[in-house]
Amino acid sequence: MLNFYHADWFWPNSVLVRCLILALCLPLAHNTFWAQSLLNDLQPEILVPPGGVDENGLPAGLPVQSGDVLLSMIQSPTSMYACVMGETSELVYAEQTPFRGFYMKPWRPGEFVWYNYILRKWTVVDSQFTTVDTLTQSFDHDDDYHDVHLFEDGSYLVVMLEELVMDLSDMGGVVDAVVLNPLMVHLDEQENVLRSWSGVDHFPVDPAMDLVSFSTVDHLHWNSVQFDQHGGVLLSFRNRSQIVRLWPDDWSVHWKLGGMDSDFVLTDGDWGGFARQHDVHDLGGGRILLFDNGIGGSGSLSRALELELDTVAWTAENAWQFNHPDEVYAEAQGSAIRLENNNTLIAWGTAGTPEFGTRVTEVTPEGEISMEVRLPPSANLYRARKYPVGMVAGCSVDSAVNVSSSPWLLAEAPCLFGVDNDGDSWTDVDGDCNDLDATVYPGAPDLPGDEVDQDCDGQDAVLGCTDVSAINFDPAATVDGGTCLHEVEFRVDFSQEIAEGNLSWNLLQSTWALSTVNDVDPQPALSLQPSNAAWHTVQFTVLLGSGMYEGHVIRPDGEAESILRTFEVNPGDGHVDLGTSCFNQTQPCPGCTDPMDVAFNPWAAEDEGCQGWIVQGCTYPDASNFAAGANQDDGTCIFQITNDCPTDLDQDGAVTVTDLMVLLASIGALCS
Repeated sequence: MLNFYHADWFWPNSVLVRCLILALCLPLAHNTFWAQSLLNDLQPEILVPPGGVDENGLPAGLPVQSGDVLLSMIQSPTSMYACVMGETSELVYAEQTPFRGFYMKPWRPGEFVWYNYILRKWTVVDSQFTTVDTLTQSFDHDDDYHDVHLFEDGSYLVVMLEELVMDLSDMGGVVDAVVLNPLMVHLDEQENVLRSWSGVDHFPVDPAMDLVSFSTVDHLHWNSVQFDQHGGVLLSFRNRSQIVRLWPDDWSVHWKLGGMDSDFVLTDGDWGGFARQHDVHDLGGGRILLFDNGIGGSGSLSRALELELDTVAWTAENAWQFNHPDEVYAEAQGSAIRLENNNTLIAWGTAGTPEFGTRVTEVTPEGEISMEVRLPPSANLYRARKYPVGMVAGCSVDSAVNVSSSPWLLAEAPCLFGVDNDGDSWTDVDGDCNDLDATVYPGAPDLPGDEVDQDCDGQDAVLGCTDVSAINFDPAATVDGGTCLHEVEFRVDFSQEIAEGNLSWNLLQSTWALSTVNDVDPQPALSLQPSNAAWHTVQFTVLLGSGMYEGHVIRPDGEAESILRTFEVNPGDGHVDLGTSCFNQTQPCPGCTDPMDVAFNPWAAEDEGCQGWIVQGCTYPDASNFAAGANQDDGTCIFQITNDCPTDLDQDGAVTVTDLMVLLASIGALCS
């Protein structure tokens, strides 16, 4: 958690120094060059474009909730940014807001509310980020930075951090521990307290559940407050991994979910429950949605989790979840919100930081990613919220047909006027992206590589292979350039040629002469060598484009087939296997199909010529260990050597004086 509150060095107590920093942090004057440079620097990496992609990298057409995402991006205390991400998943607005932000949302008309780390208060600002109000000014306590709620009557709900000095020595703590107590108050516009609720009154410090050994004890760490459909209050206590519901009438505790003293029996498969959660919401019908950060440690994962609660049987059941296929884990922060189209928008808190930026993901009820971006390095995100089209980004020109009446506009969106200036029968309302060029309109022929988006699909046409089954498929290509290639395999069985006595052939010296059918050159376009050989069979492998081909195979001795083999490669064929044929035939060779037979041929189509099961042994009759029943020699034969002339001692083929000398030399030798 980016917890400035606990960083004692972060903010000096001197009022003068506070004023100096506050002056330095006033909004910068609008500068078009600066704004564009900031937008370029902060642009997220689009991991999954809106609509999602299928397994081949092509647009999947998944549903995406329309609207713009308001982000409070944080890289450091001075590098905090208010940003708007448009429907193309690109930032359309960014403003640096040092020490202010964390979570920013619309307030009263024309106003936003955000947390000011300098004042440690929630402040209300206009669209130029000029402060117009500061909340809880009459209270000495610091505001908690997680959330604040505005009611229709102008009153608001806020949580302040009350520092209570308590003696915790009897439970292993210090005698003067500072306990951070969440004090939730409902205030009217004059800051009169309409109702209040103290965390320690309902959830005292408990050494069995809380870390009490520190000088500052944040035993609950409140991080979320929402109202359910019945007016009950849902609270999230991160440090106890617990969600609490308060009765709407008196804010007394109705139930506790999770943690060590849960009122529910939770069914959650191998996950075993949520931990360190954020952003709890009521979905109605007894269901809640939350961002489950996870327990931490090796192998930890975060997820968006929907639970179905039964407050009669006191059971809680995992009804839906999304944990990222990339095994994303956020140690802190994070949000999950259900959208109008039933998708879920997830901000992954501190996941991936500081090496990378965190992610924002939109997923369908089926768990398919319909949009995902990754923020710049070290950027984390407490919450992400999507607002309707025209609310935070829109056209402000009164004469435009799409002028926005929203009082919360931050980003200017393209204005539409419903005119046809170039006479191509398309207006900007119809989708004409350049009404000054008649060759540009939706569906127009798009010329690749000219850097002009003629068909108004958001990008210039890219030439390449668009066949997903081709080996060189290019997912970025939008126009097929006729370059797609398919892997073609063909095998030729030479077993009949071998049986005729051609045992000395090196089958890898055979060739496949191949050309296109319309090739007027009498010489073959390709002369292919086999890629492999086994079982008297060679395999040819080649990459070919779509078309009709013909050719013949040539034996190692140079004799060519008399038949002409023809085949066709079509778009979408993928890997093409032409099968196995006998040399100079269109069918497989006959042979034994029993893999245990000595004459086994794996390419044979008909069972013919079997010689019996394989029996290994010595198959040479002259050997002393000849095995009459063996049909496969195993290299064990033993041969006895005989000598027809025993007196030829030097074995030169004749009995001479030399043989006598060899005999005399051996006289007196002892024989073993």
